[in-house]
Amino acid sequence: MSRPPVGDRPSPFVSAGVADIDHIWDGCRDELQAVEHHIRQSIDSCAPVINQAAGYLFSSGGKRLRPLLMILSARLCNDRVPRERLVLLASAVEYIHAAALLHDDVLDDAAIRRGHEAARMLWGNKASILVGDYLYTRAVDQVIRLGNSEIESALADACRRMVEGEMLQFSNRHNINIADTDYFKIIECKTAALISTTCALGAIIGGAPVASTAALTQFGRQLGIAFQLADDALDYAAHPDKFGKTLGKDLHEGKITLPLLHLLSVCTPKEKAAVQGIIECNGSSPHQGFDVVLGLMDRYQSVSYTLERSRHHMALAIAELHAFPPSAHRDALEVVADYVVSRDH
Repeated sequence: MSRPPVGDRPSPFVSAGVADIDHIWDGCRDELQAVEHHIRQSIDSCAPVINQAAGYLFSSGGKRLRPLLMILSARLCNDRVPRERLVLLASAVEYIHAAALLHDDVLDDAAIRRGHEAARMLWGNKASILVGDYLYTRAVDQVIRLGNSEIESALADACRRMVEGEMLQFSNRHNINIADTDYFKIIECKTAALISTTCALGAIIGGAPVASTAALTQFGRQLGIAFQLADDALDYAAHPDKFGKTLGKDLHEGKITLPLLHLLSVCTPKEKAAVQGIIECNGSSPHQGFDVVLGLMDRYQSVSYTLERSRHHMALAIAELHAFPPSAHRDALEVVADYVVSRDH
């Protein structure tokens, strides 16, 4: 597969070597710091609450995984993309992600986000929704400045699919009869759509040929599925201090994710009835219910099953990268893919 020529600028990974995720963060540190600076500088509303709430969200952590993926994807295709264009596009992607988090927390009545109080707990639901809307408009502004209709169309489509995914999930709360295909449709829209588009945008802004863009689109799609599967497993197995949210949150909110789907498909009828009762109580006794479900998941290895499915999609993602010649940036994307599955458990 052909790609635009790589310039003379040395890869940031050559000296450090691509051994683990820390090398990747270090190799992209300058560009990610530029993205971080731009994000904060661009939050400049005449409404103080918007500046406060948005600033709070961006200060509360987050790995900036999507900007990292976009930068690596762009560099994989063309190492000479001007930094200012990468920064604008990466910032737009992060604005969209942050806006979705604000809206999700309102829908989920979430109290914790990234180990801190959710913005809605400090400023209320209405303000959180409006701040999310503001961040979407900032994303639009960034993209328009790039003057690329293909990028505009790709991000608009991703946002549409994210809303559809959120609505599908909302409509299927407490539905223990949801089909696996419907569950995967939800995570493809809700999570994988933006990650897939993020990787595709790297190819587009790098001027890559159609085949390269398609390969990175599929890489991002499979990686997004792997990411959400790992996230769903972590909700039942992670260390809460590292995970940044309360364990059992999905169960408490009535979200039927793959660990629960697997459990319901393999447990006894009596156990299934007990789990259904816990789900239907809608979290009135979340700790007791969670312990019961967790014990059953341990017996039937539902978390291990989910993580294995996550690793399967990670392998599918990495296979898409083989369309590109070997390079430090291809290696870096493989390391990021592994990190998505192995993080914090």
